[in-house]
Amino acid sequence: MTSEVLYRKWRPQTLAEVMGQESVTTTLLNAVRNDRVGHAYLFCGPRGTGKTSSGRILAKAVNCLDSKAGEPCNVCEACVSISEGRCLDVIEIDAASNRGVDDIRLLRERVNYAAGTVRRKVYIIDEVHMLTDAASNALLKTLEEPPPHVMFILATTEFHKVLPTIVSRCQSFHFRRLALNAIAAKLKVVCEREGIEAEDETLVAISRSAGGSLRDAENILQQLLASHGKSLLIGDVRKALGIGDEAYVLKLIAGLGSRDLAGGLRVLHEVSDEGVDMRNFGRQVVSTLRDIMLVQSGCEDILDGGAERLVELRNVAHGATIDSIARAARRFAETTARDAAQPLLSLELALVDCVVGTPTEQTVAQPVDRGSSAKRGVSEPTRTDDARYVPGHSKTRGHAVSQRVGHPQTASVPRDADVEPGVAQATVKDDTPSDTSASSPVDTTRAAVVEQSSQGPTEGAEESPVTAQSAQPAVPEEFLQGELGRVRASWKEYVDSLRGLGSTGNLDAFLRSACEPVAVKEDVLVLRFSHEFHKSKVEDPKYRHVVEERLQEFYGRPFTVTCVLEGPMDAPAEARAPQSSPESLVDAALRMGARPR
Repeated sequence: MTSEVLYRKWRPQTLAEVMGQESVTTTLLNAVRNDRVGHAYLFCGPRGTGKTSSGRILAKAVNCLDSKAGEPCNVCEACVSISEGRCLDVIEIDAASNRGVDDIRLLRERVNYAAGTVRRKVYIIDEVHMLTDAASNALLKTLEEPPPHVMFILATTEFHKVLPTIVSRCQSFHFRRLALNAIAAKLKVVCEREGIEAEDETLVAISRSAGGSLRDAENILQQLLASHGKSLLIGDVRKALGIGDEAYVLKLIAGLGSRDLAGGLRVLHEVSDEGVDMRNFGRQVVSTLRDIMLVQSGCEDILDGGAERLVELRNVAHGATIDSIARAARRFAETTARDAAQPLLSLELALVDCVVGTPTEQTVAQPVDRGSSAKRGVSEPTRTDDARYVPGHSKTRGHAVSQRVGHPQTASVPRDADVEPGVAQATVKDDTPSDTSASSPVDTTRAAVVEQSSQGPTEGAEESPVTAQSAQPAVPEEFLQGELGRVRASWKEYVDSLRGLGSTGNLDAFLRSACEPVAVKEDVLVLRFSHEFHKSKVEDPKYRHVVEERLQEFYGRPFTVTCVLEGPMDAPAEARAPQSSPESLVDAALRMGARPR
């Protein structure tokens, strides 16, 4: 004999019992109390937040024979039959499996039949975004003007996929993800009523793994009951969920501050030896770094967890700058976002990058010969303050941040007919500010290019990555600022987000190595390609639509993509076609028909 699962057993039976959705439940309660119930509702939000449960409660409320202030009584025959799922006039439809136009036609035929046992017939259509376009269009007229005895309640986790014509015919309510403390409090009530012994730390760990879904949390609790009985210990929970002890996370982050690379690697191997899922552990590191960033920002009131954890976070975050914390969090987030075959190795590399620095940082930070710089009149770029996460080692927060900002250099590297192809000649304005405490990453790279270019190519010497980069035409300073700078700064992350998209699932490959953004004007983004094959693929409407749609999601504004072609990026300078400035590329794209949205 099977027992009823917890999430069904402890499902809310009144609007007041629905957790964390006060704005929704209050509106619905007033609508029932004042007899202003609509004919169609759209409930949208993450999974496990009470959408279908609220739909059932609303169905009971409008059909209750003894309603009390808008709430169902849960005693009358109508309420009991709906709660037990045996009311023939409350129909739940899964749109994921009944998504065709024929299913909607059948629904339209049955809508006209009057309710047999209750006052109003209620259709609850879950995952409505899974309906085909034809099925959605077939539903429109019935949804707009249903018979007086019919009410529709639509639910979805993907609001943006629902047709606007469907949305316009419904009253929309947005359910929000539940807070960790709220889920833990609900689990504590369930444990007390079920006779389960569990510490608060155990319930918090379960709630954090649920990701804001109460149903997921109750399912995890059900699973733990089956494996460990009614006495749950934090160690058993961590092993079952594949998560590591937070002490390891704090120890690893503290190792970043002391630059203890060996200690950090040992922590990772200890966690791996305990059988912890390293992907989950990476997410724990990112989550803790995010909490430390909130502590340093003075947003301690929005943190989840108790006072003891807040003290631990303050100790680890002492002396750290928000910029350094964000860089470390971004590096580990990039690692955990990828589907790596060896997650332990990925975390080790992320740790090395945070402690030692990436190869790009090391190349850019190499000192420049003071004498040769003075002869040419080029202001020497001072080495930037360490951009890695070093808690407890910065002098003051404000001082550290000001060192990172600095002033932009005015040195540029234009093409010149008097120098050899691929070798740039430095030109500097007379009013170049020399009192700069640090230069931006772009400016530091330019200064390194200037230093290497002035010495000329050495016989038999291999071309360094920085010299190879200088062979391409420099982008004017004004185009490196504003939108183009923002796009370039996170271009790698954007390309990674395209992985798995497209008809063949490799759309990111077309933009990864042989493509770069070169200009932004109004809403036109110009992409420069090295190969005609990659360019033609991105210009294909079925790929172009995905690229532009993801650009809007990623950068928060619409872009129209225009593609231009140049020779291979690793070819000699004389073998490549002459390049125009980014500004002229945009103007040419606009003349050819590209239009900003």
